[in-house]
Amino acid sequence: MQVNSCRSVVLDAVESLPALERETLALVYYRGMSCDEVADTMQISVATVRDRLHEGARRLLAGVGDL
Repeated sequence: MQVNSCRSVVLDAVESLPALERETLALVYYRGMSCDEVADTMQISVATVRDRLHEGARRLLAGVGDL
């Protein structure tokens, strides 16, 4: 698979995530925030942050298939 094609598949998978999962993933993986920092920023529990990370990662893996 071409690099641009892979990039497109990944971007589509990220964009298809529910907004709150996408935001949580972005804060942790792109901004480098800890779960505690994300919880404070989003005014949610650390457990909710972890749940959103887990579910978001699961959805991303399902969305990209076997790249």
